[in-house]
Amino acid sequence: MRVFSFFKKLINKNKEDSAEFRAQVVERIKSKRIRYVSERVIDAATGEVVDTIIGKEGFFSVKNNELEIYLSGVGKTLFRAYIPDLKAYELLSLEGVVMEAVDLISGKHRQIIAYYKYYR
Repeated sequence: MRVFSFFKKLINKNKEDSAEFRAQVVERIKSKRIRYVSERVIDAATGEVVDTIIGKEGFFSVKNNELEIYLSGVGKTLFRAYIPDLKAYELLSLEGVVMEAVDLISGKHRQIIAYYKYYR
């Protein structure tokens, strides 16, 4: 049984549905600066997935168990979600994060992709 639990831990290393995993992702990304933000929607007419750039130059803000994407140039909050409800995972390239949750501003379920600024 001990061997089985060891392999189970290896296989289920990241439990993406757990509150701890979501908090870890937010902890990793909260200090990142944002180059641009896009929203992924499904076009009702064609059924295709469409990514639209909705903002540039911003940062993440975490307060009261909520994650916000704030745009510096415009001075407005673009996206706000409760961290326990937020599905978030980084891109394989580690150049951005995909976030999916009900937006507290609009009340709609949104899928947002924030691409990080790259400093050389």
